[in-house]
Amino acid sequence: MYPQTHLLFSYFVALIFVKFTVFDHNTAIFVALVALLIDVDHYLTFIFKYKEMDFKHAWNKAVKGVYKGRSFIHHKIGFAVITAIVVVLYFIDRNLFWIIGLGYYSHMFLDYAHLNFLKIRGKMTFKEFGIVERIGKFEVLLDVFLIIGIILLFL
Repeated sequence: MYPQTHLLFSYFVALIFVKFTVFDHNTAIFVALVALLIDVDHYLTFIFKYKEMDFKHAWNKAVKGVYKGRSFIHHKIGFAVITAIVVVLYFIDRNLFWIIGLGYYSHMFLDYAHLNFLKIRGKMTFKEFGIVERIGKFEVLLDVFLIIGIILLFL
């Protein structure tokens, strides 16, 4: 999934918690930012693998399928480490517990859940400022529904 989908999905989920007064809107924004920033590991792995810091080159290689770098955070060991951290945070700081926990797990849910049960196929390609985005039509539709859901949660 692309960064905007992680941001929108985690923000949508966090706003549901806001509706139930578990935490406030500021915390919901931080949940979304954590979910978005988890994918920085792709870029960091690219830097260590290719000894190159060109973000545009890293992004385009990933979009073209040439490079699929994920650090431990996207694998079982990362899941165990983050879960241990989240459990400790529960007893230390509930706000950080929600921010890290909900941000991380909503991100992982999108990465590993196969949501396209309608089998919507096809991709759309966008090129802006030298950055290529080849996004599936299902993900675009999901983003639209998430935006609508976010708007509805504010009403």
